[in-house]
This record gives sequence, structure tokens and C-alpha cells, in this order.
Amino acid sequence: MATPDVLVVGGGIIGAACARALAVAGASVEIVDSGTEPGIATQAAAGMLAPLSETQRDDPVLGLAVRARDGYRTLVPTLEEEAGVSVHLETDGILKVAFTEAEEDSARAAVAWQRQQGLNSEWLTASELRERAAGVSPDARGALLAPEDGSLEPLSLLEALLVSATKRGATLVRGTKVTGLQREGQRVTGVHTSAGDRMAGAVVIAAGAWAGKLAGLPRPLSVEPIRGQMLAFDRPSDEFCTILYGAGGYVLCRGDELLAGSTMEHAGFDPTVTAEGRATVHTKAARLIPRLADATPRRAWAGLRPVTPDGNPIVGKDPGVEGLYYAAGHGRNGVLFAGLTGEIIASLYTGNSTEYDLSPLDPARFWQF
Repeated sequence: MATPDVLVVGGGIIGAACARALAVAGASVEIVDSGTEPGIATQAAAGMLAPLSETQRDDPVLGLAVRARDGYRTLVPTLEEEAGVSVHLETDGILKVAFTEAEEDSARAAVAWQRQQGLNSEWLTASELRERAAGVSPDARGALLAPEDGSLEPLSLLEALLVSATKRGATLVRGTKVTGLQREGQRVTGVHTSAGDRMAGAVVIAAGAWAGKLAGLPRPLSVEPIRGQMLAFDRPSDEFCTILYGAGGYVLCRGDELLAGSTMEHAGFDPTVTAEGRATVHTKAARLIPRLADATPRRAWAGLRPVTPDGNPIVGKDPGVEGLYYAAGHGRNGVLFAGLTGEIIASLYTGNSTEYDLSPLDPARFWQF
């Protein structure tokens, strides 16, 4: 078996995006994933592209998040043409609903600040909100509208990325667990796997919540799992389809379902759906759309999000080990950042300059030298 230029550890949405971007840049790529199905974070993702709906004004990755969102307007049509897979990109906006005076004041201040930065958002009064979102709670005082935020279907995006990557020469190996890194001095030379050692010119760690569990890392990788539970209801008959944030949760429509999420639980590597988690998500969804209080969920599921201490991804080159790259710790923004992460990793690997300030993602920010 030929030695690839780059071996990507992890076949979830981040690994797939990195593999495709590297293949586009001309590298020979192998993706190795321990599972036989899509990554456990990708399976549970809602797929929202919500930099203005979720982030705060002092968030150091806000600019990158906006770039990541906007990049899909170009990337998705290309992927859909290459892969023959519809990614279901929706860019009709997201509403962040305010229920209290404090939430309204915060949202209005966010709108003012975002506009000052040249970003597109606006405040909707309670009556304007109800015109746009039928069925929203009568207790809502209004909402921040981010008209360029949106969503896509995560599993379809993953499929499209993998199809595109393999068409460009990448190889996908499923059911093989990477257990650690191979190194010669301060250079990575490959990985140890459940099927034997595998040599590679470079290694990208995109193993989600398990990224920090690999043996042979040059230093601890601060990524931990956070469980997120979600519910799906029958889609309302009145064709309600607006994406709503608020009350600590969100709702959005996809196909014939209304999806509701989500919990953020420290539960280790346990992706179990619990009665408490289901009740929590149901309560949050009913706060946004009251008629959901009496609705019966048609299914429930959970995933493990890879989260870092400061909540920002770890993307970049290892500062001391040549050929080692990180694409990890994306938390609940893996779908949002996937395309941009692949672009960054490919640029770093090829030595091309990037216009982005990558310091908020720098792997070395957690380490002392």
C-alpha cells in the first residue's frame, strides 16, 4: 500500500473537509476512521450556520465564524455538482428570541454592535416576530434577526465531502482504530492502528471527542466530550419553518420533522439518551413553540461534541513536531467551521499564506514553552 502524503485521523465532518481540501491542493490523502458509520458528533448535529445568532460581541472567532458561514455559499454548489448529493443549504435567517427585559436589552445591544461592525442583523418587535414565525410563544418580546444565518443537512454535507474527496483520489478506511502517533524525534512518520502501523508524510488529528486520547501526542490535547441530546417532532401542518433560538434551546425544520435541541452535559463518552435529557429539550422547545408541549416526539438521539476549555477550536500546526496538524475541538460549531477548517489545514500544509487571523485557534494557546 502506497504511503499517503497526509493521513487524516477521523472520518467525521471535520476530517472529511480536511481530506477534501488537501486532495484539492494536490496531496494524496488517506482517511482512517474507527467507526463504520458517520462520526458521532456529525450524526447529532443540527447543522446550523449561526455565527450572529450564537456568538457574543467579544468572541475572538466571530470574524472566522462569519467567513465560515459565507464560504458555504460557494462550497455547497461545487460539492453538490461533484458529488450529486443535495446538502439542503438554507440561508433564510435565524431568529434569537428574547423572553425577558434583560434578554431584549442584550439582543438590541447586539444588533447595534453587529451593525457597527458591518454585519447584517436587525431587531424585530413582538408583532414583527409573530408575522415571521407563526406559532412562536406569545410571551416573546421580540427577536434578533440574523438574515444571513441558516442551516444545512450535516449527514448530506459529510457524504458530499467524502464523495468529492474520493473522486479526487482520497482513500477512506473505516473500521480501523488509530491508537497513537509514530514519531522519529520531532517529526511525525505515521500512526499506530488496530490493523497495524501506517506510514504517512503528515498526520491531521480530526478525531472529534477522542482527539486527546491518542498515544504519543507531544503534549496533552485539551478536548473533552459534551453530550448533546435532541428530539424530533412531526413538522407542524402550517409549514412553520423558521429557525428559532431562545430559552436555552432551538427548533428548526428539516424534511417532515421539526428538530429540537439540545443539552450540554458532562457525561464522559456516554451517548445515551436519558429521560431527563428528553424532558429538558422538550421543555425548551415548548417555551419557543407552546403547542409542542402536548406533542409526542417521534425520535430522540444524542451525540458527543468535542469541546475545548475556551470553547474555540484547535486548528493548526503543532509548534514542535513537524508534519503534525490539529483540526479538533469544534464543539457545537463543527458544521459551521468544517469548510473553513479544511481550507486552513490545506493552506498550512502547502505553505500558502492565509488572510485569516488564526491566533484564536492556535494549538499552542493552551501550552507553556
